Amino acid sequence: MSSLSRKAIDGLLPKGSIWQPSEDGDFDKFLDGVADCSESARIFLDDLSEIRDPLNTPVLSDLEREYGLTTDLNLTEETRRMQLASRKFPQIQNGSLDHLQDALDRAGFNVQVHENSPAVDPAIFLDQAFQMVANGVAAYAGNQDAFAGRVGGEFLVNGDLIIQTPAYLMQANGVNAFAGNSQAVAGRFDVFNQNIFEYEIPTDPADWPLVFFVGGDATRDGSGALTEIKLADVPNKRKLEFKRTILKIKPIHSWAGLIINYN
Repeated sequence: MSSLSRKAIDGLLPKGSIWQPSEDGDFDKFLDGVADCSESARIFLDDLSEIRDPLNTPVLSDLEREYGLTTDLNLTEETRRMQLASRKFPQIQNGSLDHLQDALDRAGFNVQVHENSPAVDPAIFLDQAFQMVANGVAAYAGNQDAFAGRVGGEFLVNGDLIIQTPAYLMQANGVNAFAGNSQAVAGRFDVFNQNIFEYEIPTDPADWPLVFFVGGDATRDGSGALTEIKLADVPNKRKLEFKRTILKIKPIHSWAGLIINYN
């Protein structure tokens, strides 16, 4: 049997015909056995040397998890490795929207980055709410004509800001907080309520150029100003990865308006 370990042993044998084992002889089989014992360890250490290499790691799913990527078994292994490589070895970035678009493309997100120039009020695209949409005369639960829809989007600034407020069991509330009044509750709390802080849409036109948008196809008027941005789809299981990609590249002072449908 020929292996790297056996070749290493043969290379260490003294020179001379007496040390040259006869093929399939007892000495030859003995050296094969010694090589077998070390070959498995050598292969393990060889694999270990590539454990951090996205293109060759034997623990691809573990390395994806470490870098905040969602394992998508619908993708080919080659695609998963390329996406992991783009996350681990990012190109030198200057924070431009072109570099952000490139990073999102390499990560496999089918979205477009739109500069808000000439600047328009972000509320046109963001200050809208969830709504139910009925489509067709037979729009009832279970029928394909009835579906939930959404317009508008959300701000991505510098990650989620969690606001904690005490969940009081009793508290005084109102100007008529006296015993027996429904506004009089008083006491302690055992837990905190956690809520994600919602950034207000800037109303000062001087701040509007600091906002850019990530969504689907966009329409601009004759002056080049944005008039419409369509929703883009992002898999819900890749939502965190999607936001991390944007936060990693965008300048801290800029705000991303996400026109995204997570499905």
